[in-house]
Amino acid sequence: MRVVNTVELKNRTNEVLRDVVAGEPAIVTLHGKPAAAITKLTEGDLADFVLKHAGDGRPGRQASRGPWRFTSLSTPLGDVYIAYSALGVTFVDLAADDAAFARAFRRRFAVEATREPHPAPKLLALLRAFFVDFKSFRGPVDLSLVGPFQRRVLEQLRRIPRGEVRTYRDIAREIGQPGATRAVGTACARNPVPLIVPCHRVVRSDGTLGGYSLRGGIALKQQLLEREGVARSRLRVS
Repeated sequence: MRVVNTVELKNRTNEVLRDVVAGEPAIVTLHGKPAAAITKLTEGDLADFVLKHAGDGRPGRQASRGPWRFTSLSTPLGDVYIAYSALGVTFVDLAADDAAFARAFRRRFAVEATREPHPAPKLLALLRAFFVDFKSFRGPVDLSLVGPFQRRVLEQLRRIPRGEVRTYRDIAREIGQPGATRAVGTACARNPVPLIVPCHRVVRSDGTLGGYSLRGGIALKQQLLEREGVARSRLRVS
């Protein structure tokens, strides 16, 4: 580990950065006390950074301030839990019970969601219609709790037609970030509204399925794609 003060960093920036790229982290001191650390980002770290911080050059949208409610529906996949705000559906998961879903929501967003005993009839009708055939959710989706890069990815996923697949690389190109394939994969893995935003329609460039965040994993992803008419011959589990 290399230790440099702020003056040395200013005068020898290129040298310090070369060392960091080569794998040697640097600690920057100010008045003799550690003030910052410079380390080499792994590919995964870089994907996380892009996912969290990359902007899209467009004005920010209204962020939901809650409250968040949730309900659950019996579907062909089992009990699906759905959290929502006034702006739309916020979180979808296959959970064992109310407590497990509430914990998952709190862990993801650091806010609380409570069971709504009487959800709005219109929302229930839209959800029930969707879970009959999983074609297209016609209601509002609230993506205001995710970062701008992930939101762009998820909005692009909603454009993938039923019965078709795209690769992570395809999505990166389609959103104008051809070098962000890994970050696209991370965005899909952290999709808060799977099924409704069909991240299961995105696969790896080599034809393998990649991962899937819902309970059931790759087996469920394959089941969903086959249900939508994607030929089994086009799907590689590993």
